[in-house]
Amino acid sequence: MTQPIKRKTRQSLIGLAILLCLIPLETTLAELHAQTINCNDLYVVQASDWLSKISDKFLGDLRAFPAIVIATNQQHAVDPTFPDIVSPDWIEIGWKLCIPDTQTAQALLVQTNGEAASVTTASNLIPPDDTAARDPSADVDLPEVSVAAFTLDDFVAEHQFSPLAVPGWIYVDPEKTQKFEVLPAHQAARDKFGYRANYLWNEHLQDSYFTTTGIFDAIPDTVYLFESPWDNVLPKYRYPPNVTLPTGLTTNQYGWRGKPIDLNKPPKVIRIAAVGASTTVGVHIFPYSYPEHLETWLNLWAEHNGYDVRFEVINAGREGLSSGDILHVLRYEVLPMEVDYVLYYEGANQFNIRSVVSYPDDITFGRPPPGLVPNFGNIDSEDKGFLDTLAEHSALAGRVRSFIEAFQLTGEEPPKPEQTFGLPAGVDELNPDLATVGSLLDLERVLRDLNRIKADLEANEAKLLIGTFDWFVYDGLILDPQRHRNIYGHLNRVYWPISYANMRRAADFQNRVIRKWAAANGVPLAEVADQMPRQPDLYDDAIHNKPLGGRIRGWLFFESLLPLLKADIESGALPRPDREYIEQHPYIKPEYQIKNLSGN
Repeated sequence: MTQPIKRKTRQSLIGLAILLCLIPLETTLAELHAQTINCNDLYVVQASDWLSKISDKFLGDLRAFPAIVIATNQQHAVDPTFPDIVSPDWIEIGWKLCIPDTQTAQALLVQTNGEAASVTTASNLIPPDDTAARDPSADVDLPEVSVAAFTLDDFVAEHQFSPLAVPGWIYVDPEKTQKFEVLPAHQAARDKFGYRANYLWNEHLQDSYFTTTGIFDAIPDTVYLFESPWDNVLPKYRYPPNVTLPTGLTTNQYGWRGKPIDLNKPPKVIRIAAVGASTTVGVHIFPYSYPEHLETWLNLWAEHNGYDVRFEVINAGREGLSSGDILHVLRYEVLPMEVDYVLYYEGANQFNIRSVVSYPDDITFGRPPPGLVPNFGNIDSEDKGFLDTLAEHSALAGRVRSFIEAFQLTGEEPPKPEQTFGLPAGVDELNPDLATVGSLLDLERVLRDLNRIKADLEANEAKLLIGTFDWFVYDGLILDPQRHRNIYGHLNRVYWPISYANMRRAADFQNRVIRKWAAANGVPLAEVADQMPRQPDLYDDAIHNKPLGGRIRGWLFFESLLPLLKADIESGALPRPDREYIEQHPYIKPEYQIKNLSGN
């Protein structure tokens, strides 16, 4: 295992880093990539392409795609008309790829993996018959961090697919949402005040919320307010309608991520809404969120089975929401759309880990000792250095920083202070009683809101499916300091000083409570936490997925829905018509107010 470098060596590397950052970018990159791989073929990415599919076509091997990534990225270093492929699970239509010859590709794979890559055949893409359901409270095997990235082909080979689903559907992409031109006013507000300056805020929020909570980079002169006649500050905000924001998010006429949707449900349509926070809306710049994948697969399933129905999936998620926000989003935004099912997925924004873990009083939560944990541009930290600041504006500086950190970090969990995981007397960690969880992890409030959500849905003849919440953290976890930098920083900076072991215990306790609530209330469960592959390449941090991880999470919800929908369709319960025709949404209106914060 790589050991931390000595102080003198570290100073030399930092000096080298500064020097590299001062050299013109194109000159430095050209020197670093003097031995660029020759392209045997050039290929322009088409709709529905995957790297594995392209690899199979040109190299005769589904699993040889890392060679295409390496070759293309090396070409990008000297020719910007080639893309810089950040994730093998995300390629864009129109990208020009460098395809090496088969001999070069094989050499690259041997260099990358340490051994020749095996050829994927139809037989080893069939999931094993003896895959058993995992006991969520049992000990887990630690994920193994390999040199080769985890791919969709790997998931297909390992996953025990539902007999109601065709595995090949998971490769099918949704239609891309048509984007708008980013408004200059939105770009200017984002640059000056931060991305939240473009949101529409609840009219009942006090001025102090905007001026003292740190939600903006700088306090704007004005904010935009939406009307909330239910006289409550929740939900705190909405996205503006019919825009593409500077963050990359494109919204429809109701401010939800995705394409436009009819107010009144058309005949033979089954309408589903996904509610939650950032893990539901998805990373704004990523091409798809999990609800968009879900809609595509549900319509493939309906066609495959000859069902005369069509599915629509609303993504009503937005970052930072609590269970109370979600309740109000459902009640005042989603339910007027006559949805048939609601998918609930959230478990991070009320995850008060300090309610179950105690540590010395002289330790500050979220503040690790200087130099112990990587810094991030979106986290205010006292130990941010010159190179950290430079890396926020220079990709090359970021790469140099990663180079230095590769010597400083082993990927193992850093030393943590003594701490105790403790539950009050009478609370059974492995078999919690819903009546005794109280304020632990804010679960009492979460359960209260879930009860209200369930009651609202039943009153509107709709059903609930809830997912267990997936945390990527395990005792003894070792990460690649460069590839998994965000996960490492999220666990060890945002949640400092909580140990991986105690994070895992808290996450498992939270999910046991959710399972108990679902069983007690007859609510079906999507076992996301138990079924997600334990692969760090699927995660941007401990809770947010990269594009492939989001696709897989969407598939797990898809498979959980299928038996429920099959029963409802074949019994005649679905599709069902709207109960009434409405001319406009009763609570989402295009008008907004402008509130002055400057005092002028």
